Amino acid sequence: MTAADTRTAMHAEADLAAESTGDGAEGNGGAVPAARAVGASRRRAPAVRLARKAAVAVAGVALIVAGVAMLVLPGPGVVAILAGLGLLGTEFPAARRVSQRVHGRLRAAWHTIRRRKNA
Repeated sequence: MTAADTRTAMHAEADLAAESTGDGAEGNGGAVPAARAVGASRRRAPAVRLARKAAVAVAGVALIVAGVAMLVLPGPGVVAILAGLGLLGTEFPAARRVSQRVHGRLRAAWHTIRRRKNA
């Protein structure tokens, strides 16, 4: 399945969902464009967005704290810290910037190690 097929399937599902609600304009049989249907559901649920943001924040911070603990205890500390940053980056732009910066530095360090190993 190509990316275009996936987008088409998603739009078809959104159109079906919009038609089943019956909240559309009268002239088109009650259908609501997919973009409007998705946007309307986001506007209707600010409490859900806030709960999601809080859950992501708690889970991300927990991963980072666990990762810091695993730096001195057995376990993949660096991986947990990066996972926590990645999770926080889904909701918070500052965390996304930090995650991208750390990712870039780790990638550069990895390439330096690989060059030394091959030389």
